[in-house]
Amino acid sequence: MSAPIPGPRRISDISDRLLECEEALERSFQDLVERAERAGWNTIEITVALQSLADHHMLAKAENSGTDAMVAFANERRRMLKGD
Repeated sequence: MSAPIPGPRRISDISDRLLECEEALERSFQDLVERAERAGWNTIEITVALQSLADHHMLAKAENSGTDAMVAFANERRRMLKGD
């Protein structure tokens, strides 16, 4: 079982939060990399795969936000047309 990831300790500027987040994720990240290495993947493969996963995650989040906005707009328009 992996160790819990601590949440932010303080609210401050974004650079502090990003560094704090990186520190919070580091243990789990290192564990993931070590597990991948034990499974037979090399450092370059692991690094490229993790970067790709991070990119795809951000793209999916952005796409989902756009879809959510379109659904909200459509629902509001429908509500207005119905006279609610």
